[in-house]
Amino acid sequence: MSEKRGFGHVEAILSFVIFIAFLVFAFIFFSPFQSGRTLTSSLDYAWREVADASNIDLEIYSVYINSANQIIAIAIPGAPAMNATVEDSNSNAVASYTDLSGNVNFQKPPNNFVRIKFGEDFVQGNLISGILLANTEYTVSSSETNKVFSEKKLFDLNASYYAGYSTLKTNFNLPNRVDFGFTVGLSNINISASKEIPENVEVLSKNDRVAVVRIPSGVIEYADVGVFVW
Repeated sequence: MSEKRGFGHVEAILSFVIFIAFLVFAFIFFSPFQSGRTLTSSLDYAWREVADASNIDLEIYSVYINSANQIIAIAIPGAPAMNATVEDSNSNAVASYTDLSGNVNFQKPPNNFVRIKFGEDFVQGNLISGILLANTEYTVSSSETNKVFSEKKLFDLNASYYAGYSTLKTNFNLPNRVDFGFTVGLSNINISASKEIPENVEVLSKNDRVAVVRIPSGVIEYADVGVFVW
């Protein structure tokens, strides 16, 4: 009889241990605190993925021209083999054309100073044919490479969101139970991508003011970008 009572105690202890293990499992996988951590990490990841999908490298050369010619072409040694845009000292766009040889053609501004920007999303521009300057007829005073949001890339991401949301979310490696969206407030247009958000769900968001290069002008403006998850 005492041996049977001993086995009964062991079974009771095992049952208690299994019950505690189940409670721990349920707390870990169904705890609202765990859900909050998942949303927080997903928000950080979604922001990085949206930025990576929307950013381009912009190579900018500040150039002073000492030529009397008015319609000119410049070939900057070492510049990337991309289309370019031109702006004056007041950041106003100057009509330009990048020919097949990589020469940037444009009309010289009155103060002889321009910034020439090279970027993967720029268009070739309307045909302008200028006189190609010798290296002695212009001076590159500075150059820099900046990573900025691209208006074209943002529109492409918006189109991908609505054309294949599930594929995009998979490419972003977001958890199945987490959804995301984003908004961009430009000066003359808003780019918004979002699914319907159910009522009474937790929504986390991250907002920042970032540099966006407009296409095709190449003008840089600052816009409010927001990414949100639920």
